[in-house]
Amino acid sequence: MTLSLVFRIHAVMFALFGVGMLFTPQAMMEGFNVGENALAETLLQGMSVMVLAIAYINWQMPSWAGDNLKSVGMFFAVFNLASILITLYQHFTGTFPLDAASVAGNLGPSIIFMILFYWKSRADA
Repeated sequence: MTLSLVFRIHAVMFALFGVGMLFTPQAMMEGFNVGENALAETLLQGMSVMVLAIAYINWQMPSWAGDNLKSVGMFFAVFNLASILITLYQHFTGTFPLDAASVAGNLGPSIIFMILFYWKSRADA
């Protein structure tokens, strides 16, 4: 697996979440056992634009960064670490449920991508 492939897989994951947030925000919230309401759905739809933008940036990054891809990969390792830390904070403060759906759909992928971005950015360094 190459660092470029890690970026592309990350892009696909973000695109799936972004499309889900845009078109079926209530299903996204149900999937994570988060109470749904009209305001939260509207907020999720608005945030979908940022998530889809991150997906596009991830997809294009191997072309854009060229020889500097490893430094960008390290940034995305830190990006995923930040996601892990905020998710853990939310779990421990009780603002976000700690259940199998959250671990499988949020915490687990972030940990995997943090490791992959770090590992593949360090390869041959």
